[in-house]
Amino acid sequence: MARYRDYVTHDLISALGALKLDELGHRHIAAYAHTQLESGHGPVTVHRCLATLSSALGDAVRQHRLAHNPARPAVISRPAAPERRVWTPQEAVRFLDYCHDADPLIADLCELLIGTRHAQRRSARPALGRRPS
Repeated sequence: MARYRDYVTHDLISALGALKLDELGHRHIAAYAHTQLESGHGPVTVHRCLATLSSALGDAVRQHRLAHNPARPAVISRPAAPERRVWTPQEAVRFLDYCHDADPLIADLCELLIGTRHAQRRSARPALGRRPS
């Protein structure tokens, strides 16, 4: 929620707030996006700002305050997500060991989500040179 508020108050209102809702057009939104990118904002941040704006404008369309959403079609496409890598069993054990030291309740939740059992982790530790628990 804080990020959403920041996008609205710091980015969108300062750039587009002087326009009346029915005056806002795709060209304004495109100019905003290109200005943001040229000023050094990352494509992910700009895309999130535009998604926030598009969501708000979509609500205005549903409430019959606008005839169409001027943020559609999207000005910039969604940036590609970085490639994800699956953890090795050793990396998972190291992560869970850290979690158990930092916050045992969160560690239990992580084990549930990862799908490990405490006994499996214990048996993996000696082979990895980890301390027994």
